[in-house]
Amino acid sequence: MTIEDALASALEFEIRVREHYERAAARAPEGAASDFFRLMAEEEQGHVAYLEDRLARCRAGQALGPADLTTAVPRAEWLAEGLCRLESAERGGERAYGVEHLEKALRLEQEASDHYRRLVAAVEDPEARALFRRFLEIEDGHTAVVQAQLDYATGTGHFFGVREFTMDG
Repeated sequence: MTIEDALASALEFEIRVREHYERAAARAPEGAASDFFRLMAEEEQGHVAYLEDRLARCRAGQALGPADLTTAVPRAEWLAEGLCRLESAERGGERAYGVEHLEKALRLEQEASDHYRRLVAAVEDPEARALFRRFLEIEDGHTAVVQAQLDYATGTGHFFGVREFTMDG
């Protein structure tokens, strides 16, 4: 697989995931669900812009440059804020919103991670491999955050990996 093909396929994945989050944010009631989907859409838009830049560099015969992609998710501050909201939140209502959107987002994020794993294995260029490894780290983080949101929304007893309740007494 050429670097250009790998970048183009990664771009297709990122656009698909971004569009899902945009649709979910547009349909969500204002509040935490809307904020979450909007944040994820913005994150994915950053990935789209980054990949478009790298694809343009590749097509112009330029080096890809360092894999300097940053992420807003997950952050320690986000976890602390989520835990504060959990302690003060009333149950029901918005908590149940978006389960189907979260389930689809989880599948998309898992597919994106799997795709980046394949790209890391398929490309030989060290710069491209480093770039796709960085994307893999970020997408694995996205998967974890979406799973945490889904666990919380479905009441599995976890929120951001922290046990919300136990049946042990």
